[in-house]
Amino acid sequence: MPKQTPFGRPVTELARKRFSCRSFDGRGLEPEQLEALANFPVGLDLPFASRLRFGVIDREKVRAENLFSTGSYGMIKGARFYLAALVATDAPRPWEDIGFALETAVLYATALDLGSCWIGGIFDRKNFARALAMKANEMLPAVVALGRPATRPSLRDRLVRWSARGNLRKDPAGLFFAGAWGAPLPLAAADPWSRVLDCVRLAPSASNKQPWRIVRQGSAFHFFLHRDKAYGKLMPLADLQRIDMGIAMCHFQFSAAERGLEGGWADNDPRLPDTPGNFEYIASFVAR
Repeated sequence: MPKQTPFGRPVTELARKRFSCRSFDGRGLEPEQLEALANFPVGLDLPFASRLRFGVIDREKVRAENLFSTGSYGMIKGARFYLAALVATDAPRPWEDIGFALETAVLYATALDLGSCWIGGIFDRKNFARALAMKANEMLPAVVALGRPATRPSLRDRLVRWSARGNLRKDPAGLFFAGAWGAPLPLAAADPWSRVLDCVRLAPSASNKQPWRIVRQGSAFHFFLHRDKAYGKLMPLADLQRIDMGIAMCHFQFSAAERGLEGGWADNDPRLPDTPGNFEYIASFVAR
């Protein structure tokens, strides 16, 4: 029997329900909801133990203080609240931990029947940071727009989702491998981990690039980043693909825990032969 998760609903259900919502109804959220969303990720055991600080940005308040700019790709409509995570600049792996923590909050928001959208590329970092009283030793890699989805998505929302192919996911044979790069790991042969891997496959990622690659060796699942160097040049202010890896790690850990599959994160680089030059080892989940 699946174990109770911190979200109150099955992670696999939430992973399928979640979508990148860019059209919100413009209404506010209850104070209790805002407090819960800001506090939910606090105290998480993050894979790389970064020091994070969370906050909610109220667009109405920021606008009143003349701090808000359009930002947010210019694609977000009707959002009033943004959840942010600030991280210490000297954190060992801040990008992955930001992805892990904020995606945990995204799954929680989905369990509350709220919409969400990751924003990591273009937003008003300067004024958002000012609204959060960001310190000199902190940085703001990404925010998440939160709210109630609009009854009907805007035309721009539909066009962006279509162009990003947001409903599509890569074939598992190109994402998961059995021991070596040339040996795809069929989900049907991965029990009891098949649903865990499928939950990773459903995770959101910048431009829907799905940059995670996982190699299973016995009880270890080695996570690699398929680096798109051109994409990094387009988005120099945040390593969005490493944030994506944290998102994938979040889906893996919580879906595994839900199925009673125990384990933890470790630095256990398998140093696989024939690893492509643009692949970067990130971490390993070692089952117990």
